[in-house]
Amino acid sequence: MAPMTAIIPPSVIVFDLGGVVAEISHTWEDAATCAGVTCSNLRSHSTKLSSLEAFEEFQSGKITLNEYLANLAEFAGCTPDNALRVHNGILVTEYPGVSELVGEIKSLGLATGCLSNTNEPHWEMLALSGQYPTIKSLDMKMASHLVGLSKPSPAIFELYCETFELDPETIAFFDDYAVNVEAAQSCGWNARQIDPSKDTPTQMRAYLKDLGVF
Repeated sequence: MAPMTAIIPPSVIVFDLGGVVAEISHTWEDAATCAGVTCSNLRSHSTKLSSLEAFEEFQSGKITLNEYLANLAEFAGCTPDNALRVHNGILVTEYPGVSELVGEIKSLGLATGCLSNTNEPHWEMLALSGQYPTIKSLDMKMASHLVGLSKPSPAIFELYCETFELDPETIAFFDDYAVNVEAAQSCGWNARQIDPSKDTPTQMRAYLKDLGVF
């Protein structure tokens, strides 16, 4: 019988942001409600963010903020100023328990990071301003709008490894979209899908235990 291969725990824990570390609005109606803005074209609760093509273009750095807000204002039925408020209403808060989880990971001497499809205003709020302290504390941060690539393109996973000089098999990665998890796995990452409707830190802790981190 061939000897069993020992599991080598990952040494870098990388997070998607929205739906994993931070709670977000998943529809434009919810974002408008969070922002306290009434939009004449938003009347139900089922308009997904991805239904606005300009949103995806903005996240990958293909259009400017002003171009994006003009598109969103027309789409939602509001002024450009209120469109920015609606856009920022997508962000809600850090999930309870993520700060403690990241603290535990760091206490083990492991590196942390994030790989997110996001945009300039959200990146400022999430990663730079301190409004989301756990995210700001992460070590190796990459965002789609800064590199002109977005998940699930394998190129952004490859660029992440190249930029931070990492071997794919050393990375544990958490994302709430199956297509992104599958893309990461195809690049050799230890990727797992997170359900944003449930306790996300508990899910991640269980996966990390399976991977031999805890």
